[in-house]
Amino acid sequence: MNRITIRTLFLLFSGEDNCDALMAFIDVSMMEISKILKPDADADDVRLDFLCAANANYRYQQAKSARDNSEFTYAGKMSSEDNNKIVSYAVKLVRDYYELCSDLLEQQNFIFMSFSSKEDMS
Repeated sequence: MNRITIRTLFLLFSGEDNCDALMAFIDVSMMEISKILKPDADADDVRLDFLCAANANYRYQQAKSARDNSEFTYAGKMSSEDNNKIVSYAVKLVRDYYELCSDLLEQQNFIFMSFSSKEDMS
């Protein structure tokens, strides 16, 4: 994973001009993604840069939305419709990149099944 490329992509996804104050989101994202990489995955695969940037953007939009939802409009009502759209777009972006990188990542979803008796197995 290339931190400079991730930073550039994060700026593109988030629409922010300066990333220096937001580097913590990138650092957390890189740690999150590195924890779910398959042991034989190439950590220098460019797709991971896109995934890390999208994930950092998602975390940033979550935090920004939480802050913005506490602000009130002129009429005294909370305005969260725009924030919800932005966060839902960030979620879609992250899902797309997770799917793009699925061959590099450990499976995150699994189901546990158990049987209580022999009859339950049929």
